[in-house]
Amino acid sequence: MKSAVYRGPQRIVVDTEPDESVGDDDLLLAVELCGVCGSDVASYQHGHYVTPGQVLGHEMSATVVALGCNLEASGNLSIGDRVAVRPARSCQSCHYCIAGRPQLCGESGARTLGYGARGGFAETVLINDALVGADVIRVPATTLADDVMWAEPLAVAVHAVARADISASSRLLVLGGGSIGICVVAAALASGVKSVVVSEPRSERRATVAALGAETLPEGLHVGLSAFDAVIDTSGSAAAISSAQHLVAPGGRLVLVGLGDGPVPWPVGAVEVVPSFAYSDEDFRVAVDHIVSGRVLLGRFISHRFALADTGMAIAASGGDINVVKAVIEPSRVPKF
Repeated sequence: MKSAVYRGPQRIVVDTEPDESVGDDDLLLAVELCGVCGSDVASYQHGHYVTPGQVLGHEMSATVVALGCNLEASGNLSIGDRVAVRPARSCQSCHYCIAGRPQLCGESGARTLGYGARGGFAETVLINDALVGADVIRVPATTLADDVMWAEPLAVAVHAVARADISASSRLLVLGGGSIGICVVAAALASGVKSVVVSEPRSERRATVAALGAETLPEGLHVGLSAFDAVIDTSGSAAAISSAQHLVAPGGRLVLVGLGDGPVPWPVGAVEVVPSFAYSDEDFRVAVDHIVSGRVLLGRFISHRFALADTGMAIAASGGDINVVKAVIEPSRVPKF
């Protein structure tokens, strides 16, 4: 198989390696699409979260190409099935996992696809000891790969919206209209929230969230805006978070989803500041259900497609090209050069 291997900051090399053996409880998937995430950009540019030799990529749509005898005997999956892939994996036995909060498991980083385990910027990905219905969820063949690829970032958004503790009548402000911001808008609307406003400086991204049904604000947060019941930050920008504190109604929540490098102000007062990290198994199942049911279909917002050989180009463009809404790696695609 071929995979795009991280060798150091701003250096990715496509290697050809022997196919991995499939154990009795393992699953081998052919990657259809793998989205480029902001964390992939940070890893590529600065080496955050990864070490050389890692295969990045964790937002996947894939099909089954081989399965271990135990999985085959279960009858829950067949070769050729399309699946949504939950890359975040955990030990299944610590107190966080038992409590239904696997995203906080201390072993999650080492086990998660694209971080500790080989990810989806490759022709195939192997999932050891796969749990059908959790690690992978089969979807109908009629559910498009372009839509399925969004399941993982949508799960992050489902979790964030739940952390905001809002209802249909709440007013929600979302900071940032990148891929996670898009997913937060979609998840909030799918949950029944009627009023969603997005603050995003890039006109291309404002057009995207407006197409979903959100109101938009141009650069900066405007003085005089009435207070929101909740603000969800997807930008990780300390300046944006600092400004947003004053737009949350007393008793409301400021939910922090975005990953930033700098210190973040921590307000004291009537606003509750709530972190939101990754997602639970149930959040992922809800995200997949949103996609399969047609409540959330985001495939139309894929703006750029790259071959596996152009993975470095795809990640660099995602970090610097204002025209990129969502870039994906398509392993079957012919390279540009």
